Amino acid sequence: MRLVGFLAAFGLYLAALPAQAQTQDMCALLARNPGWAEAVRSASLTWKVSPGAILTVIDQESRFRATAKGDGAVDANSMRNFGFAQANLRTWNWFLKDTGRTSGSRSNFALSVDFVGWHFTKMEARTGIPRSQFVPHYLIYKLGEGGFRRGAPPQARSLASTLRVRAEMHDRKLLTCGFGADGDDGEEAAPN
Repeated sequence: MRLVGFLAAFGLYLAALPAQAQTQDMCALLARNPGWAEAVRSASLTWKVSPGAILTVIDQESRFRATAKGDGAVDANSMRNFGFAQANLRTWNWFLKDTGRTSGSRSNFALSVDFVGWHFTKMEARTGIPRSQFVPHYLIYKLGEGGFRRGAPPQARSLASTLRVRAEMHDRKLLTCGFGADGDDGEEAAPN
């Protein structure tokens, strides 16, 4: 009985800790999942968003779990966040329509990484903030455009800054294992 109590208390302790990256080695992750590697490369080239930025968002939002479920939506008009990208249904449907797709699951990795790149690009067009600026784009991703414009709380800004460093680390590591888009030196897409 004490073991059950200890495990429950330990579980609560772990749940209160800040989220840590599932993996520090994106090269190994992509080597184990060649289809994912191609999807990330394609999304990065299509949307001019660094692979490290895309992978960092997916890692932070779902820990690379296809069926991850969020706590809920930012506003009452949105549906529960779900899938690799933790996209709400309203924004997901906007993405599908905007990219000419008739359907697609939020649990599909290739579509999810494409969604992240599309989101950064779409918000660049709407806000004028270059998609290479990870911190504001992650805040827009997490808080919504309206929430970002109202002002991000300090803890959200701190998290976004930490994630920017992680995205840069992933981009450097990905270059060492030969994960680079053909003919792309990564300069244009690097997060900052």
